[in-house]
Amino acid sequence: MEDGPAKPDPFPVLEACKRLGIQPSPSVILVGDTPDDIRAANAAGCKGVGVATPEAAAEQVKQGKSYDSTQLCLAMKECGVDLILEPGFEKLLDYFPVN
Repeated sequence: MEDGPAKPDPFPVLEACKRLGIQPSPSVILVGDTPDDIRAANAAGCKGVGVATPEAAAEQVKQGKSYDSTQLCLAMKECGVDLILEPGFEKLLDYFPVN
């Protein structure tokens, strides 16, 4: 969001909750592909779900950097991620209760 501090500040998460008319809580899930996404979710009182996206890998390779999803996953774990998903979101459905 350009109208406030960037992640890892919780502002983007809090602002999204405000715009959606919901209270930040552990029932709010932020899906992110960086450790800063997870930090922002936790700082806002929400859950952070990490995903190692193919786009992130492609961007690293494009910049001439190596890409190791293991390092990304470890960094997210250090930030308190609640769950790490492989690319694709079908496993995320298991995270929600069925009514």
